[in-house]
Amino acid sequence: MIASAPRIPNVQSKGEPRDLVYTVDQIAALLEAAWAREDRRHIHMFAMIMLSTNARVEAVLELDKRTQVRDGIIYFNAPGRSQTKKRRSTVPICPTLAPWLEVYPGRAIQWQRRFVDAATGESCAELRPVVSIKKAFEKTLIEAGICEHARDAAGDDIWLPPRAKLGETVPRPKLVGLGSPNTLRHTITTEMHRRGVPQAQIETAAGHRGQGTNAYHYRHLRPEYLREFVDGVESLWDDVGKLTKVHLRYQCDTKIVDMAPRIRRP
Repeated sequence: MIASAPRIPNVQSKGEPRDLVYTVDQIAALLEAAWAREDRRHIHMFAMIMLSTNARVEAVLELDKRTQVRDGIIYFNAPGRSQTKKRRSTVPICPTLAPWLEVYPGRAIQWQRRFVDAATGESCAELRPVVSIKKAFEKTLIEAGICEHARDAAGDDIWLPPRAKLGETVPRPKLVGLGSPNTLRHTITTEMHRRGVPQAQIETAAGHRGQGTNAYHYRHLRPEYLREFVDGVESLWDDVGKLTKVHLRYQCDTKIVDMAPRIRRP
């Protein structure tokens, strides 16, 4: 006999299809939606790193530049961390991504929280490391129009009641974002294949070990390491640049560049 019933996950729900990828137009829309709001700019940074490296979601969220970025290379496996079956890669920093890695000291992905100081009444902001971005990522997808109408178990559209505070008088559709943070990884893999990047380089950037222990540990020291992968990433950013400039740091508002861990505003 058991004291209580354990939690049983919903086995009817399906995982995200691996063939779901974002188009170049959707990448541009996602970046613009993320950049438009200060409290979602960590999603912008996250997408920039994911689409420039093919790294794993957890590796990007935990990236600390103080110990994992040097000599133009990102070491996604932090010093002292043991490699697991889900290996973390070592990837050169492409030119488009490089300026963005200068934005924050320490952790690359930080969320900006605004609040009012109880003692002074001043409007303040502080940066906090990010543990999960699922909710913020989905909200950004919906804002970018990368979404669909949610449906119930019977397949009927779900509608939400009107919000009187906003002056709404009719129900509104419940929207759900298409994909997840990991869809960015599927997207960059697909784009690199489409642009003719060798399979071995795509897998290496993704964290797959490849052949030979010595090659795995030392090949990143070679000048040509992942050269075609980097060229493929820059080709993708060139195509994104035909639709938006929000992926270019010096084309964007850079007020956040020198942001300290806590900022007070009048």
